[in-house]
Amino acid sequence: MLRPQVCRWFELVALRDHLAAVLEALARAGAVELQTAGRATQRLDDAPLEALRIRFRELDRACRAHWPAPDRAETAAMAFDDPQQAYAQRVASLEAWRSEADPLIAAWEARAHAARELQAFGRLLALPGTLPHPDLLRDAGGGLATRIYAVERSGGPLALPADVLRLVLGDDAEDVWILVGRASEMERVDRQALGRKARRIVVPRGLQGDRSQWPAQIAQQRRDIEAQQATLQAALAALAQRAQVARLVAELTRLEWLLEQSGPLSTSERLVWVTGWTTAREPAGFAATLGPLARRCVVHFPAPPDGVEPPSLLVNGRLARAFERFAQMLGQPGRHEADPSALLAFFAPLLFGFMFGDIGQGAVLCVAGWRLRRRVPLLGLLVPGGLAAMVFGWAFGSVFAREGVVHPLWLNPLHQPVTVLAAALAIGAVILLAGLALDAAQAAWRGEARDWLLRDAGFVFAYVALLGAVLQPALFGFAALGAVWYLAGAARVARARRLAAVGVAFAQLLERGLQLLVNTLSFARVGAFALAHAGLAAAVVALADAADAVGYWIVLMLGNVLILALEGLVVGIQTTRLLLFEFFVRFLKGTGRMFRPLQPPLAVYGASSFKESR
Repeated sequence: MLRPQVCRWFELVALRDHLAAVLEALARAGAVELQTAGRATQRLDDAPLEALRIRFRELDRACRAHWPAPDRAETAAMAFDDPQQAYAQRVASLEAWRSEADPLIAAWEARAHAARELQAFGRLLALPGTLPHPDLLRDAGGGLATRIYAVERSGGPLALPADVLRLVLGDDAEDVWILVGRASEMERVDRQALGRKARRIVVPRGLQGDRSQWPAQIAQQRRDIEAQQATLQAALAALAQRAQVARLVAELTRLEWLLEQSGPLSTSERLVWVTGWTTAREPAGFAATLGPLARRCVVHFPAPPDGVEPPSLLVNGRLARAFERFAQMLGQPGRHEADPSALLAFFAPLLFGFMFGDIGQGAVLCVAGWRLRRRVPLLGLLVPGGLAAMVFGWAFGSVFAREGVVHPLWLNPLHQPVTVLAAALAIGAVILLAGLALDAAQAAWRGEARDWLLRDAGFVFAYVALLGAVLQPALFGFAALGAVWYLAGAARVARARRLAAVGVAFAQLLERGLQLLVNTLSFARVGAFALAHAGLAAAVVALADAADAVGYWIVLMLGNVLILALEGLVVGIQTTRLLLFEFFVRFLKGTGRMFRPLQPPLAVYGASSFKESR
């Protein structure tokens, strides 16, 4: 659990005709990351094919909103021995559909534009003020022109010629400018409005009567447009079904995906060589992801090529998996680095709960984290943090900032502050020792266990002796013995210039020792925040006691809300800081590379436009 799983290098040879099926089977399993082995390749996406791909990208940009989603069901087998022919046939079919669909699309978009104009004029009617009759707004007559613009207030007013008449209506967000002037002057106003990104409002035709009757007429026009759009949409859907657009888009998406994935693969006229990394531990498990296709492929797990870094995969249980993001803040743990997620599942709630000990407030955090975990996954960490806060709330005897509701199982922080600070330092020492133990494990994984025992074990021995010397001063002598152990080990490990190695080791001993002691003292803030939390709770209760019967509960409720918002944020930040800068620096450098599995073609369609031409 403490060591990342390193992916294995695989090589697969298959018939070129089966390439699409093989890659899709591997993508659905989510167990491979493709990487070229560095051999000479014969690309599938050659120059003649690129022109077809450009045509499909143009169709995709122009028509995606008007064709159905790709058919995710299994499509008929496609002959990929000639991808150019397969691509050309499907692009031609889509272009034939577009030639029939273009008039319908143009009519639909014209009505959509009209609906937006009606909506904008409807917002204008909702503003206070008197509007001229629509006939006057459309055409002032006599060589004059009329404009209506909605302008955001943040950009300031429009700078208009002196002889342009204006009527300004508005609300808190924007102003609506109704302008009348000569046509030449209106052209200058149009250029200025374009630079300000002002919205032009067009007066709809057919409005009768006075202003009170216009909203109903506009609503009727919008209903008529929606009915027309529904008719056009039904015609487009029938045309798409007849032309099998959903299947064509699915097959072209698969072809596009195949060309993107197979570009760096080694191919011949009949065979293809697929290489990369897999999470499978043996060829049999890898073959299981291929299903019936495994009988048509040759798979083996050789040593990876020289100079390539294998990706690593963090393998944790459900609880520890939520804490993987802490280590990944520094980078992915490498193959010879420890994954501390399992330890963090204990340490992080421990620190958070110690600083935020309250049964009621911890329960609120649990409920909030549980309800919000799907919307914001990071907030799911509030659940274990809230549970730990409830445990320490019981230890401190605090329920929604009140004492006396439950008897404290341990102590009252404000009555025994020295004990609280000492306990925080003890927790910090345990966490730092865990970091040093992980550093020892990493040395063993690198094959350097002997060097660690000869040198670094002395440093750990000296640190433990210094911790014990706080209670038993006689242990200071053992700390000195540990320092001698470290220096002697540095001389033993050195291959040459041992005296210089001892000098360097002495400087490192001072630097690392002072850093470790400072890191240990940093955990005193855990106790300080526990005392601050208890002090703030006592202040809230004191203010509530000073109010009347109803005011007591109001002040207590508002005080708890303040503590949850303020203290919860601060304590979360401090927990993260202590883990990142006190614990992780003992062992973690984040030198690994995250495993990025191959995605199925239709799973990524629509996430972004296709890659531009190579």
